Amino acid sequence: MPHPHLETIRTRLRPAGEEDVPRLYDVLARLGLHSLPTPSAFAEQHRQGAEAQFAIHVRPSDDVIGFSSLQHLNRAGHIQVGIFTDPALSKLGAGAEAMMLTVNYAFATWEHVRKVYFSTTEASLRDLGRGMSLVPREAVIPEHLFFQGRLWDVHFYAITRESWEESGARIVDRMVRGLERRDGQRA
Repeated sequence: MPHPHLETIRTRLRPAGEEDVPRLYDVLARLGLHSLPTPSAFAEQHRQGAEAQFAIHVRPSDDVIGFSSLQHLNRAGHIQVGIFTDPALSKLGAGAEAMMLTVNYAFATWEHVRKVYFSTTEASLRDLGRGMSLVPREAVIPEHLFFQGRLWDVHFYAITRESWEESGARIVDRMVRGLERRDGQRA
């Protein structure tokens, strides 16, 4: 069973609160999501369907570079991950680490979760980096999303608990051990 780690040597997830809503809205707007409701309507509905939401911090500055969430947990044992990072602030690999920490948190927190899903466009695939090698693509819907002024293919990915425990959880544990070694050297 994975442990619900929330930080590595380069990335930290912090539970997001109401005070983070304006910043989340700004990140989504900067990413080019033109279908956002007004800021007040967004604030009212942003937690609907969300099981957990995190602010993504990058180290050593501890700047918030984006947000991750787990939503739509269902009886079949499926949950969906959302990762949104500000490209102007994101550091190489931070999105991948945030994705891995969030997926790991889902499997560690809910024993009945058997599959974690996420969807993305090719605009974001390069930011997810090495973590993508662990997650098989299940489907593509061509030209499904209007984003940043054009139509994009939407790619759907999923990883099972069994696959995660065999490989992903071990990678997260290694990333966390790097943090523990660094903090131990400072003590």
